[in-house]
Parts: sequence; C-alpha cells; structure tokens
Amino acid sequence: MSRSRSGVVARVLLATGGAYFVTSSTLAAFCIVLFASGMSRVNAVALGTMLGFILYLCLILWVFSSRRPWQVLAIFVLVIASENCMIFVIGHGH
Repeated sequence: MSRSRSGVVARVLLATGGAYFVTSSTLAAFCIVLFASGMSRVNAVALGTMLGFILYLCLILWVFSSRRPWQVLAIFVLVIASENCMIFVIGHGH
C-alpha cells in the first residue's frame, strides 16, 4: 500500500471511528450535565442527540481538513479520557 493510500485509510478510520467515540462520550457527558441541571431526561437526551449529529459532522470535517492527523488523534484521546472522567465524577450519583 502506498503512503498516500495509507494516509487516506488512516484519515477515514480516524474520521469514522475517532469522531464516533468522541461524539458518544461528549453526548453522554452533555446529557448527564443537562439532566443534573434540572432538564427532564427525555429532553436532555433528545437535545444531546441532535447536537451530537452536528458535532460528528464537524469532527469528520476537521479530520479531513487537518494537516496533521496524529495531532487530531491525540486531541481525540484527551477529550475522550477527560469526558469519561467527568462522567464518572458527575454521573456517579445517578
């Protein structure tokens, strides 16, 4: 596989998989924060899901427009780790 093909494959995997995991952890954290702030659970999930689609699209566009996909990968890993820690701390009582 040539270098350009492997770069395209890496970007596609990062855009689909990485953006999915970032969006799902962001969605979970956002819904927990909305529910904890007094919004009903149904409305929090509905609003979070709608915003999740927009976030997913923006993350995919960012992966393909970035000059350094490894930097995007590092940011994805940091965001996922920090949001999962936040979910554990905030959502532990629910």
